[in-house]
Amino acid sequence: MKAATEIRMGNIIRLDGKACKVLSHEIRGTGKFGKTVHLKVKSMEDGRTHEKSFRAEDKAEDIEVRRVKMEYSYQDGDQFVFMNMENFEQFFLSAKSVGAERAFLKENSEIDILFEGDKALAIDFPKVAELKVTNTAPPVKGSRDSTYKEAELENGLKLLVPQFIKEGDVIRVDIEELSYRDRVTTKTLGGDHPEKEKESL
Repeated sequence: MKAATEIRMGNIIRLDGKACKVLSHEIRGTGKFGKTVHLKVKSMEDGRTHEKSFRAEDKAEDIEVRRVKMEYSYQDGDQFVFMNMENFEQFFLSAKSVGAERAFLKENSEIDILFEGDKALAIDFPKVAELKVTNTAPPVKGSRDSTYKEAELENGLKLLVPQFIKEGDVIRVDIEELSYRDRVTTKTLGGDHPEKEKESL
């Protein structure tokens, strides 16, 4: 068990019998009036997010998880199939558990899976992915960079990007929030050695 005040973003805890990932953690109040801990969590069972409040003295069950690198094989109906590359054992995750982040899965690619004991809980996606813009409208003349437009990415995902983004650009996407972070440009320094440079708003 872990005290509510000790829970941190990224922890896996059990709430109402379900394993949940902590997305945000905030302590409010003072010692005189009593502190409260406000969490935003995501259920690993159905992918839903919700908020939960605790008193400072409350405790939650802290789940120990292990990461196993697996290969994403294919989707079978509402099940995603993964294979342990060491023993070729297959594991399944529901489409609800994977959620909208399924757009970032590529067949035969490696991905970390979180396990509680022998049970696969969820995919441990990286925080950020770099993807090419395949379709978007030209910039509107005279518009500010704070004005957003829709863009389609190479994995089929559609999201809002600043006006200066054009087709062929590579952008960084926050996988958890499904949102634009910045553009990736490539500069050549002294010949044939490219260096990535992130351009943020």
